[in-house]
Amino acid sequence: MSNLTKKEINSYAMYTLSSTVGNMLPLSYITIFVTENLLISAALMGTTLLIARTLDFMVGVVAGGIVEKAKLPWGKYRSWLVILKYTAFAGCVMQFTDTTSLPVAARAVIIVIGYCLLHFSMNFTTTAQYGILASMAKTSMEDRNTLSIRGGQAMAVANILASATALPFINFLTPIVGNSNAYTIVAAIFAAVMFIGATILTKVAAPYDPDQGNVSSGARVTVGDIVRSVLTNNQLLVVMFAHIFFYVGMFTFNGLMAYYFMYVLGNFLLMSVAMTITMIFSLFASIISPKIGVKLGKKNAMVVGLLVYGLGSLVIAFLGHISLVIYIVINCIMTLGMYMYTGFGVNYMLDAGEYGLYKTGKDNRAVAISMFNLQVKVGMTLGGAIVGYGLSIIGYKAGMEATPEFIKHFMLLFGGLPAILYFIGSIVMFKGYKITDEDAAWYAAENGKRMAALTEE
Repeated sequence: MSNLTKKEINSYAMYTLSSTVGNMLPLSYITIFVTENLLISAALMGTTLLIARTLDFMVGVVAGGIVEKAKLPWGKYRSWLVILKYTAFAGCVMQFTDTTSLPVAARAVIIVIGYCLLHFSMNFTTTAQYGILASMAKTSMEDRNTLSIRGGQAMAVANILASATALPFINFLTPIVGNSNAYTIVAAIFAAVMFIGATILTKVAAPYDPDQGNVSSGARVTVGDIVRSVLTNNQLLVVMFAHIFFYVGMFTFNGLMAYYFMYVLGNFLLMSVAMTITMIFSLFASIISPKIGVKLGKKNAMVVGLLVYGLGSLVIAFLGHISLVIYIVINCIMTLGMYMYTGFGVNYMLDAGEYGLYKTGKDNRAVAISMFNLQVKVGMTLGGAIVGYGLSIIGYKAGMEATPEFIKHFMLLFGGLPAILYFIGSIVMFKGYKITDEDAAWYAAENGKRMAALTEE
């Protein structure tokens, strides 16, 4: 029986839905917009996104420590949502602003600024979101799983909504305002949804978010402590590396998806159809797969999920060019694997954080939580670089006629490389992760007793 109300659970899920919608265009369409609309070469696009994502990564490294130490007026976690929803909105819109009247270098700089505004903000708001999850659930594994699974289901709904509406809406607006401005308008609408979700969660989470003035955080945590807490927590490192291999593969695949529809299948608008069908199926996957994951245990769920993802990508690499049907069927199967472990979301990091606290006595759980966001950033950075430089290597040019040789090399980049990365991630998790679900519950309970004793003192 959950200790949380339906309103609290749904509000948390609503924020997950809204942030997913808000990030839809930047994650799925930024590469195609930069090369096809802003007319920036694939190599320069790769360099631009590499710079932006490297800066983002650097901020992500310290985000958890800053959230842990900062004292802001609206609560330890909620404050970040209150402040940064504005910069996230601005950054999302800026990335999809028509700057073709400016020199190429200026266009690239604006992309970097917009990207940094959005993703610097997300470093802190995502850490805050998972901090709110931990505060709401306290030591209850049931509540942690409930919030994570409901968040995964909300993400699936968000993907359906965004996939079904993004390209059709852009296509509808293009004759009226032009293609580039159509992207800008849709980006603003999606970002507004994210803004509203942050506002709702801020209000509902207030009873669970400690006032900074009343928080006793124990001994002062230094940057060195933060780094050591990560490097000395072997279970946290294992989860991070397994996730990084997944996210590098995923962002490589997602970054190339638009090019697959445009140049391999020859119809860009089919992307909306394929994504909508896949995401509708993913809603089913988000309901059934976490249940399978609970029975398998979090470790095995991730291992099996990555194997399914790897096999699916391998099939797409060799057969995906034949027809849209093959792509959709395999992609649907892959969602079953993905939601098998992503339904637990940040729980992997929470468990590793509880393990670290129990072993060392130092509470760096917020740092462990922030590593979830950091590994996503690493995946985005490396995946984006692979997309840009990979396209350049295989001879991509905007508006080109795709040759059989180009399609062959593209499909290996699109499906083959991610498959290898997913397989490596599954091996890392299988060999290195030792925390059982029972261990995680015990660590959380013991840590709860310790923290209660410190509060009484």
